Amino acid sequence: MISQLKIDKRELLLEAATKLFVERGLHATPTSAISKEAGVSAGILFHYFKTKDDLIDELYVSIKKEYTSSILNDIDRIKSDLGKLRLIWSNSWNWAIDNNLKFKFLLQVDNTNCSERVKSHPEIIAKFEKFKNFIQEYVDKELVKNIDTYFLMGSMFALITSMVTYLTLFPKKRNDQAFIEQAWEQFYNYLKP
Repeated sequence: MISQLKIDKRELLLEAATKLFVERGLHATPTSAISKEAGVSAGILFHYFKTKDDLIDELYVSIKKEYTSSILNDIDRIKSDLGKLRLIWSNSWNWAIDNNLKFKFLLQVDNTNCSERVKSHPEIIAKFEKFKNFIQEYVDKELVKNIDTYFLMGSMFALITSMVTYLTLFPKKRNDQAFIEQAWEQFYNYLKP
C-alpha cells in the first residue's frame, strides 16, 4: 500500500507537470504550481525530483520512451518494409492524438535549450539510433530518398506533426479511410526515391 501511494504521488506530479508545462511553458511554471495541481505538498516534489530540470528530464525521457514504444507496436507482425513504414507513420500520429498533452510537451522541449540535455540521455540515444538504422535500411533498399538521414527523419516527423495538427482540427477525418489513404500517399510520395 505504501509503495503504491508513492507511485501515485509521483505519477500525479508527472501528470500535473505535463499539463502545466504545456499550458504555461517550462520556465513560467513554478514547482509550487505543479505540487498544487498534483494535490501534494511542495516538499514531495523535491523528494522525487531534486530540481525542476530533473523533473523535466525525467518527464521527457518517460514520455519519449512511451511514444517510441507505441510507434513500434506490432512492427514485428508486419512482413513488408512499406507496411512497417506505414505502421510507424500511423502509430505515430495516432499516439500523438490520443496523448495530445504529452505530444505537445515533447514538441515544446524539442524547441528549447533543454533539448540537448535530454537528448543526450542514454535511453533517448538508443531509441534514436534504432530509428536512424531503420530509416537507413530503407535508404539502402531504395524505398526512401537517399538524403541525409537526420534531415529525412526530421522531415518525416514534421509531416507526422502536420497530420496531428490537421486531425486535431478535423477529428472526423481520423475515421475517413479515403483521407487516410491520401495522407499516406502524400507522406510516402515525399519520401520515395
